[in-house]
Amino acid sequence: MSTLETSLDRRQLLSTGAALTLAATLSGELLANEHGAHSHHDQPAPNAALVAATRDCIDKGQACLSHCLALFRSGDTSLAVCASSVSEMLPLSTALSQLAALGSTHIHKLAAVCIDACQNCEAECRKHADKHASCQAMAEACAACIKACKALG
Repeated sequence: MSTLETSLDRRQLLSTGAALTLAATLSGELLANEHGAHSHHDQPAPNAALVAATRDCIDKGQACLSHCLALFRSGDTSLAVCASSVSEMLPLSTALSQLAALGSTHIHKLAAVCIDACQNCEAECRKHADKHASCQAMAEACAACIKACKALG
């Protein structure tokens, strides 16, 4: 084995070792954060309740929309208006969630529009809540999002 090959092998070993050390360190930090360990630099998230409510609305909305699409594929279009209202609510809730997490000064204006979209979505989903669990969950998530938006003041 030449000196050049030995140097390359050592470099590869060192770089691989450094990468593994970094990965282990990051994994440890991620695990610590998952288990509640917080550094002294952690700050409470701005608008945490609104962020949680909008994210739940987004999750439930995606599930509801998936359910509607499955019905459409089978030829059942009874939830077409429901799917439309969810489709309008999703981008507004997504934008509001992102702005709320940033602590943006624009959240009050967007929250007013999001309230309207969530009210429409909730009303439409309530029409189908007794037949479709995803509609029930969506209606409840919209109601919670409306409440969180109104709590902004």
